[in-house]
Amino acid sequence: MKDLYTFDADADKAADTYQKVRRAYKSFFNELRLPFLVARALSGEMGGSRSHEYHVASASGEDTVISCNSCNFAYNEEVMLSETEPQILKRSVVDLGPYQTWFGISKDRCHLIEVIVPQFLGSREGHGPERKEVHVNTYFIKSQYPDLDLSIERPLRTFVEHWEKQQSPGSGRDWAAPSSSPYLTSLYDYRVPQDYIHCRETNSPRSALYSKLSAIIGTRLYQDPRSLDLARRQNGDECFRCKERSLQVQQAVELAHTFNLGQRYSKPLDAKFMVKPVEQSKDIAHTQQDRSGTSPVRQGHEYFHMGCHGIGISRMIAAVAESLADAQGLIWPRAMAPYEAVILATKAHEAVAKDIWDLLTRQDECSAPVDAVLDDRDKDFGWKLKDADLLGFPIVIILGATFTNSKFCEVSVRRLGTRQQISIANVRDYIARRLERI
Repeated sequence: MKDLYTFDADADKAADTYQKVRRAYKSFFNELRLPFLVARALSGEMGGSRSHEYHVASASGEDTVISCNSCNFAYNEEVMLSETEPQILKRSVVDLGPYQTWFGISKDRCHLIEVIVPQFLGSREGHGPERKEVHVNTYFIKSQYPDLDLSIERPLRTFVEHWEKQQSPGSGRDWAAPSSSPYLTSLYDYRVPQDYIHCRETNSPRSALYSKLSAIIGTRLYQDPRSLDLARRQNGDECFRCKERSLQVQQAVELAHTFNLGQRYSKPLDAKFMVKPVEQSKDIAHTQQDRSGTSPVRQGHEYFHMGCHGIGISRMIAAVAESLADAQGLIWPRAMAPYEAVILATKAHEAVAKDIWDLLTRQDECSAPVDAVLDDRDKDFGWKLKDADLLGFPIVIILGATFTNSKFCEVSVRRLGTRQQISIANVRDYIARRLERI
């Protein structure tokens, strides 16, 4: 990770610096011609008031990024934005069963939470041709109950076994005390109708674990009265900003991150800077006097407002290789490729290949030279063609059978999906135009 740390005198200047870094990162990724996403993100343990992540979509990515194809807003699934504070929704009257139950347990093992959501939903929250399995939005549940321990794989069994042990004779624990009593909270997704809730409360599920759970919690059972959306976002869901059903959920690899840290670290580290006294006119000083009779002149020492920003170079190379590759091999962006073009020729056209290399690489007043390489290895022509695709040259110039018959080069640009026959006189201009797009 290549890190950048910034230090500013006040919050406004720190915000300006933050935006400058964001613009620089965007320009950097645009130069690579990467289909990147900029997502609102949690500051997490780093702290601070604001952060953004820069992602490239990848099936092997560890992050889930939710973006809107209509208004282009994007955010990491972990984020609970101020705009998405819990919204009380109208409870459904349509039975969308069957339903499923998810459990969570608190770190002190006193609190068990059960979340009931539909097992399947159609394309428009009900019945439809594209029924999808529903997953509980654990990030949202965690935001409502911060003490949840999401690392436990079997929360219900863990809760029951913990309290059976606590209640066993000789445990020495007063488990009936209010501060340590086990209790259960139930949350129902807004799509779960009231009739089902009432039926479930009067006829609790029958299983050995549920029987033990009922014996442990007794009457310490609570229902969260809010009618909330407890399901994870899916493709085609409604965007909370523009209200269009254009959300896209993608796995992604994080390439960079920006943090506006404020004084999160400067205060604990006592990192200050000296402020020179500000001269004021007597009239201004008189109107700004405080209770002590002195003017509130900004002077002395103040804490820095900090920022922290970083790009993962090695991670970026791997992510680009994976996201742009096809069945033939790698496809490097122009800015990352060792060479912009490679020239391949049969033995009969090796002399012409050298002339083309000279044409592309020479200095010219009208256009910049092309960073080209001539593959003159002692290998079979077919092998060179496959190797060029495998290595991912942005542009491949081929002098083979087509050139023999028509004296036209074949120029292949796999990222654009093009393969054109171009005369030698026009090949430099053609390649220059294609390089601008990759």
